[in-house]
Amino acid sequence: MTTRYLFLGPSAPGFVPPPGIVLRPPVAAGDLLALPLAAGDTVGIVDGYFHQVRAVPHKEILAVLDRGVAVLGAASTGALRAAELDTFGMRGVGQIYQDYRCGRLDADDEVALLHGPPESGYRAMSEPLVNIRAGLAAAVREGACAQETADRVIAALRSVPYALRSCQRFPELAGATGLDAGELAALGRHCARNRRDVKRADALALVEALRAEGPGGGRSGEPVPRTVFLADWEDRARRPPGEHADHPGSLSALRVLQLFSPGFPALRRDRVLALLARECAESCGLPPAGGDTAIAHGVHRGVYPDPDEHPDGFDFLRAWLTEDEAVCGDRQRQLRLFLSRSFETEPGTGGDAVFLDDLEPTAEFARAARTAASCHRFTDELSRSRPEFTVDRISPERIAELLVQQWGGTRADAEFHALDRGFGSFAAAIEAARPYYPLIKLAPRT
Repeated sequence: MTTRYLFLGPSAPGFVPPPGIVLRPPVAAGDLLALPLAAGDTVGIVDGYFHQVRAVPHKEILAVLDRGVAVLGAASTGALRAAELDTFGMRGVGQIYQDYRCGRLDADDEVALLHGPPESGYRAMSEPLVNIRAGLAAAVREGACAQETADRVIAALRSVPYALRSCQRFPELAGATGLDAGELAALGRHCARNRRDVKRADALALVEALRAEGPGGGRSGEPVPRTVFLADWEDRARRPPGEHADHPGSLSALRVLQLFSPGFPALRRDRVLALLARECAESCGLPPAGGDTAIAHGVHRGVYPDPDEHPDGFDFLRAWLTEDEAVCGDRQRQLRLFLSRSFETEPGTGGDAVFLDDLEPTAEFARAARTAASCHRFTDELSRSRPEFTVDRISPERIAELLVQQWGGTRADAEFHALDRGFGSFAAAIEAARPYYPLIKLAPRT
């Protein structure tokens, strides 16, 4: 069975989709990657956020097309993205898409409007310029105004912020247009009475296209290049097994384990050494044998000399070890710590994905996922009850004290503990801990 998804909001408020179409709110960055999409599925994009949250990026759409998913766009954000990506396989629907495609429209804010929250039905609080254009064009055809008047009004409105545009504001354009305020008021009333809603018309046209779209889709040609950014977006879009889309995500659960699980450093170190051993087997022709093979791989790559043949030449390790580790005399242990702490994934591979794959099926990860969800709910409730509160205002020093308490050792050791837990620095760990600090401080457990 294939699935059809529709991202829709203020372009067609109150619309009830026909059976077989899953209605989603306006699309934002990460929403497409979060869908359980498979080859043959279809996604229709009408509305999307762009101001208060990050807009859906082009590469996210291309990545979905690469999976064999058909992506259609119309009316608003969908029309914009389709005009930009139709040569790569996205399909545009409707007049607004055509106007962007051929250059009759050239500004993103032509389709933008201010609207209320979902519980208001996305009630419109301004009029998109494309609808005003259509109303003025009809007024010219009906003899209600001259073409020159319509052109002046449009030119003036282009300088007005999209959230303030409406037919009722026409009289305020008198100075910018050189037209009489009374004449503009009458024209505004005419356009309001005879409103042309091209965005809704195009949205409904997309729904019909969505219903008619058969299995298949995607795009031909070379796959979209994978970057660390795309890999990171995919990791952020992952959800723990059995969790709904409103869960903060698998990455949040991983952060809880990284930050607060006593056993995570050893688990991560074992995983890193196993990955390096496998890479050695594949590229150097040696069988994987746990940590020893990982250490040998560093010799093969010229990172350091053979510790058995050249006991000297390891001064570089001092920067990667605590005082106690540096004087322990166990070179194999020191090298394992170095390999784990300096580990980086190859370009185009998410640094977290290799751990998510192993951890997601475990009971400990499920507990961490529940903790992550509780932490996010707790901070949201704090923000609602105390509007002045944000996690950004929590003192870094307070978070640092909590992490040192959780990890043990001294503050001087915290940099190394952060590396053991997969953070680039102690400062990065502090920032990652912000969403979890309020609840964990009260109940420090995973």
